[in-house]
Amino acid sequence: MKKKNVLWVVAIAAAVAMAAGGGIGNGEGKQEDWLSAPKVQAEEPGPKVTLSPIQKEKVSLKQDGLCYYKTTARGAWGNSKKYGFEDTDPVYELFAFEQEFDENGNAKYTDIVVPKEIDGIPVIDCNSFINHDEIKSLRVQAAYSGWRDYSIQSQDEDLLFCRVEGCKNLEYYEMADDTEYLDDIDLKGCTSLKEIVIPKGMKSMEDGAFGYCENLKSIKFDDFSNLDCVDALKDLPWWWDKCVRKNGMVIYQKCLLDAGKGSKTVTIRGNKIKKIMSRAFQKSKAKTIKLVNVKKLSEDTFSGCNAEKIIVGKETDPVIPAGCFGSTRSLKELHIMSRKKLIWGPVPWGYSGLCLFDDGKDKIDIYIHSDKFHTESMKKWSCGKNVTVHVPKKVVAKYRKYTKCTVVAL
Repeated sequence: MKKKNVLWVVAIAAAVAMAAGGGIGNGEGKQEDWLSAPKVQAEEPGPKVTLSPIQKEKVSLKQDGLCYYKTTARGAWGNSKKYGFEDTDPVYELFAFEQEFDENGNAKYTDIVVPKEIDGIPVIDCNSFINHDEIKSLRVQAAYSGWRDYSIQSQDEDLLFCRVEGCKNLEYYEMADDTEYLDDIDLKGCTSLKEIVIPKGMKSMEDGAFGYCENLKSIKFDDFSNLDCVDALKDLPWWWDKCVRKNGMVIYQKCLLDAGKGSKTVTIRGNKIKKIMSRAFQKSKAKTIKLVNVKKLSEDTFSGCNAEKIIVGKETDPVIPAGCFGSTRSLKELHIMSRKKLIWGPVPWGYSGLCLFDDGKDKIDIYIHSDKFHTESMKKWSCGKNVTVHVPKKVVAKYRKYTKCTVVAL
């Protein structure tokens, strides 16, 4: 699920909870009603805003203006095992930042470092820096990020999941390792930003993510190949243009960002490309796309492409990302040559299966050469009778059982 969809889900859930008279958990199993909880006094948001009474009660440790609440892994995450911790393991939540000023009004802390650990205890970076326009640099070394209802910001700002919105003098920014999405609100107002470090956990940089960053001159990636969507980079000609090849393809660190307009048949070879990013064929005029020894695909790789025939070579990872073949405009044939067990559309909540997003009118033939079967992801296929699946005889019965497609033997 994209971040924007997540935001709507969270916002709706919060509204329903408040309408029912409930609150949001504080990490200890207690409930706090946002409407009745003590709030910051009616000051303009910014670095001089002080902690509310409930926030003062939460402070277990304060270092260099950073306010931490000490809790347990279970209190912080609920499912502590997912993060490799026991329920009772201690965790520090960074939930607020209190700036200090000298007699001339100069800020004491302008270069902020959020530590990975404090005395061996992991730190979770929560929403603490919004509208702190005195900050020049922010290095989040913490591996984890989150948001809390007792954060220094208001409810509405919490629901946006923003970290540095309104930090108009921020010039350097490193994010927590587990940050997955960057979209058009996350850097809102960061007009002075010159350098940003994209963490290894980042999956998607959405269109317009750097729209406010008019002074951005440097982007560093901890692991570029972990990304799927890089639409935000298209808005940065100083970065994008350096990656354009003579044939019109855009390639960075052996990842194909844009296949260009191409010819009637486009062949992508693994000796030059190890991964194909989201919507890489959106501008391509190719009618046939062949992948030879390409290792990885992304979510929405073929979204918007005009190809009638796609051939995915046997060396490509058999884990097919969610939406990989969705929204193809003219697809008639899809060939998956791998003999390994195919897993369709893994997502955080399970599997999305194969979804072509077609209107059910045009005939599509899918040729699958693997005789190995992954039941849970096959159950999520959403293809109709207009799709004919050609599979090894060994698995014909299973495909007929779990899909609505017409199934025939190869």
